[in-house]
Amino acid sequence: MTPDSPVLSDVNPPADGALEQSVRLAFTVLSGITILLGLIWLTGNIRSVPADSNAIVVRYGKIVSVRQSGLVAALPKPFENVYFLPARDKQLSLHVTRDNTDYNSDETDLELQESDDFYHMEKSRDAANSSYLLTGDGNVVRLDATLFYRIVRPVSYVQARSHVPAALRRLFYAAATDVAASHPVEDFLVVHTPLNATDADEALSIRRTALREQLLSAVNARLAALRGRYADPGIEIARIDLMVVLPPRAKQAFDQVLTAEQAAAQNIASARTDAERILQEAGRERDRITADATATAVEMVRQAAGQTAGITAVESAARNAPANARNAVAIQAWRGKVTEVFAKAGQITGIAPDTGQIILPGPALTPPSAPQDGEASQ
Repeated sequence: MTPDSPVLSDVNPPADGALEQSVRLAFTVLSGITILLGLIWLTGNIRSVPADSNAIVVRYGKIVSVRQSGLVAALPKPFENVYFLPARDKQLSLHVTRDNTDYNSDETDLELQESDDFYHMEKSRDAANSSYLLTGDGNVVRLDATLFYRIVRPVSYVQARSHVPAALRRLFYAAATDVAASHPVEDFLVVHTPLNATDADEALSIRRTALREQLLSAVNARLAALRGRYADPGIEIARIDLMVVLPPRAKQAFDQVLTAEQAAAQNIASARTDAERILQEAGRERDRITADATATAVEMVRQAAGQTAGITAVESAARNAPANARNAVAIQAWRGKVTEVFAKAGQITGIAPDTGQIILPGPALTPPSAPQDGEASQ
C-alpha cells in the first residue's frame, strides 16, 4: 500500500450488546412512566363537582376559592388541595347522647352494684347522674337527640370541621339544660292520662312542638354567638329529633301511675256507658208513660164529653131560646132527668120541709114503656 492510498475501515459498525439494549429499553419505559405520572400529577386536581356538593380549594393551608357544581381546575398537590362538602340543601346528622358509666346507680338503674369504697360509690353515682337534666317541676329526664344540620358557610366549616361534633354536643346540652328547667316533665313525654283526653292531648302536642322549636332556636342562637366570637362552625341546625328517657325507678313509678289512670279511665267510661244506657231506658219508659197517660186523658175527655152532651144541649137550647121561654126549657130538662132518676129507685118517699110530713108515699112510678106496633095502631 502506498502512503496516498486511502485507509480502509469497517463498512458496518459492530452491533450493540444485549445488555445495552435492555438498559436503553428500561430507560425508555421509565421515561414514559415518569411522563405519564407527571401528567396525572398535573391533572390530579381537576375535579368534577356534583350538583349536591361544593368544592373548597386550599392553597398552602389557606382557602382561596369556593366552587359550585361544575369543573374545578386547581394546582396539583401539595400546592393546592380540593375538599368536597355537602351543599346547603343537604342535611347532615349527629347523634348526641350522654352515656352513663359502667357503674349502675340506684338512682338511675334498678341494678345496684355494692361497693365497699364509699367515696368511689358517690363519685360514680354523680358521674352516672350527670346525664340527667332537671325539669321545671322538679323531675329529671335524659335527652337523647339527633341533630340535623346543614352547612351554610363552607369556609368556616372547613376551618372548624374537626371541632364541629364536640361543639354541637356542648351547645345542645347547654341549651337543653336551660330549656328543661323552664318546662314540666309532661312537656317532654306522657306521664299521666288526662280526664279530657282529646283537648288535653291537643294542648300537650302543641306544647311539645313549642318545646322542640324553643330548643332548636336556643341551639342556633348559641351557634350565632360563636360566629360573633370568630369561632364560627359554619353550620345551622335544621331539625332536632328527641328521645326522652326517665330514670328507671321513676319510669316504673310513672308507668304504675299511667296504668292506674288508664284503669280509672276505663271504669269511668264503663260507668258513663251504664249511665247512658239507664238514661235511655228511663227516656223510653217516660215516653211510654206519657203516651199511655195522653191516651187515657183523651179517652176520659171523650167520655166526659159524651156524658155531658145532654147538659151541653140544654144549655145551648136555653141560650138560643127566647127570654120568656128559657125557664120552660130548663124545667123540661130537669123533669126529664128527675124522671130518669126516679125510674131507677125502688121506692120514693117525699117529706115536706119544716113539717116532717110524708107527702108522697108509695112505690116509684114506672115511666110508660114505648108502645109496640100493635098497641100503637090501637
